[in-house]
Amino acid sequence: MKRWNKVLVTAALMSGAFAAGVYAEDVLQRVDAYLRPDFRVMLNGEQVLLSSPPLIYNDNSYLPLKELGSLLGANILWRGDSKTIFINSRIYPEQQTPEEDGEYEEIELKTPSFIKVSYLGAEYPLLMTYDKKTNGSAVYYRLSDVRRMGIDTDGLNKVKEKYTQYLFVNEQELRSRWNTPPVRVNVKDRYYVGGEINPKKIEKIQEHIQMLLNYKVNDLTFTTRPIMIDKISDNEYDFLFQERVYTTKAGTVESYYLARLKTKQDDITGLYTVELFDKKNLQTEWQKRLEEKEKEREAADS
Repeated sequence: MKRWNKVLVTAALMSGAFAAGVYAEDVLQRVDAYLRPDFRVMLNGEQVLLSSPPLIYNDNSYLPLKELGSLLGANILWRGDSKTIFINSRIYPEQQTPEEDGEYEEIELKTPSFIKVSYLGAEYPLLMTYDKKTNGSAVYYRLSDVRRMGIDTDGLNKVKEKYTQYLFVNEQELRSRWNTPPVRVNVKDRYYVGGEINPKKIEKIQEHIQMLLNYKVNDLTFTTRPIMIDKISDNEYDFLFQERVYTTKAGTVESYYLARLKTKQDDITGLYTVELFDKKNLQTEWQKRLEEKEKEREAADS
């Protein structure tokens, strides 16, 4: 059975954990069920912490559909106006992964930001940027985010961002592929943590980022503008942000950074702590790569 079929079969057996709303009495049925916080949920051999414990009714287990879908690679959304649960696959099955080392036109970050859009009933996070080289005349979306929306990007022109090396696709190109235009929605979280569903981890990461927004080191004043946080493993996250450093001599210096956030849970208290490490100035790293490639060419020619 294909992975997506497994998701659908599992989802059909699970409770959506959505509000029932108001229905006629002949539609609703009241039952007695039991919450089992002592039950553990294991995914691929690792325990996962859900916001609500399993519910047991008639010897069947019911789990929150939205969280389960996220863990299994689906996007779940409840629409109260139509009383509909939307289940969308995140990956278009026929798409091939673009070659990261291929030849692409280059763009440069200009006012990158995190946005969330509603598309075909589900909501998706996107990293959006303009191109500094064209003075922000076009909008680009990160390709990996677009692919999660199930949009077929085969044959579309992709570009590579100069510093992050992320692949992007132009909004004009995408318009020929989406069924209906995505609608931008408001983001409730202070700082979005893509791919993470553990509320305790999210809270601690948001608290840690809050402390980074403004701080001083000696005569230097630092201001951080968070852009995107992506979960890359069970306890690690990529953190893309812009940092402004003010000095009395040089004025304000701006750079884009990519750092790694790591969460750790205390074995006794169960509380999470967050650490930031491997902070890299993307402009500096890009210059280093150019110098390394130049040295490789010189060595090959000698």
